[in-house]
Amino acid sequence: MIRRAITIGAAALVCAIPAAAQERGTVEFGAFGSVGTFDKSLTLDKGFGGGGRVGAYLDPRWSIEFEDAEMRATRTLGLKDLNVGLLTGRLVGTIMQSGGLSILLGAGAGSSTETNLPTLHSYGVNALFGAKFRINDNAAIRVDAVSDWLANNSWKSNQSLRLGLSLYRHPHHDVRTVEVAGPAVQRADSVSADEQARRRRFEGDYRALRDSVNNIKPCMCTPPPAPAPARARELFTLKAVLFEFNESTLTKGAKDTLGVAVRYLKDHDDVRVEIQGNTDSKGSDDYNMKLGMRRAESVKTYLGAQGIHADRVSTRSFGETQPVADNELNGQDNPAGRALNRRVLIIEVP
Repeated sequence: MIRRAITIGAAALVCAIPAAAQERGTVEFGAFGSVGTFDKSLTLDKGFGGGGRVGAYLDPRWSIEFEDAEMRATRTLGLKDLNVGLLTGRLVGTIMQSGGLSILLGAGAGSSTETNLPTLHSYGVNALFGAKFRINDNAAIRVDAVSDWLANNSWKSNQSLRLGLSLYRHPHHDVRTVEVAGPAVQRADSVSADEQARRRRFEGDYRALRDSVNNIKPCMCTPPPAPAPARARELFTLKAVLFEFNESTLTKGAKDTLGVAVRYLKDHDDVRVEIQGNTDSKGSDDYNMKLGMRRAESVKTYLGAQGIHADRVSTRSFGETQPVADNELNGQDNPAGRALNRRVLIIEVP
């Protein structure tokens, strides 16, 4: 049965879409109870006990872990019970994930000791097929089926089933803001006569406007009511270089920034957000409206892959209608302004 489960898990590892588990640097601490069976030729029958594990995630899908398990084993032929210890190290992969359920597959090596039977001190390889059921970001219930093959005992095997609790310590994150410099503006060495005249006209218009404002008599009417407080609140913005021109694919920098948004949404599971896609003015209005929606949907898809439920996320496109910078200056293309307009906003909504 154990071998069949491991075979099915290996096939799933080949076919499965990569799934997020824990982030790189997360440390897992676990404790478990176990039951086991042994090859009868070892004069061992069944075992009951427990143990602990510690592991570290190398990336969101792979971790390395070490286990120490102890069992009290009954023996065949009426022989006296004895203690069996298993010390194991293995590499474990998260082959599939659906909501709070993760499927695990692992392999490694280890050694075992049996008190009062020096000839049964052995070493060999092992395989694991298991599942984790997420309780929250810091805890999960874990079930594992493990098979050990003893190299110095003609590859005889023992199997065990383990049930326990895993706790996670996540790495600390520093949030950094990256400023993107725009192109340098070339300035003329001298100001032309037309420019000087334009500036004089501007200064005259400004003085006239200032004088007219100073001469306005105060209004004795009732002041207008204060505007209602805004209900929507901007949480995060993917700016500038996080979307290339005419593209909706997230860059690596965008995914790093979204990691902060994912952590916030997991810590505040009652928050709903609207993802708003924006573009620069290149292309038609209809095309830019569709491009903005593709960018918003790309962010929603990534949030869903990190465990944020789709019911909490809506999308909307403004296309090129809400720029935050000039797409053109003095009739000339403005690349820096266009880059700032290629953005996605994550807005908290009621």
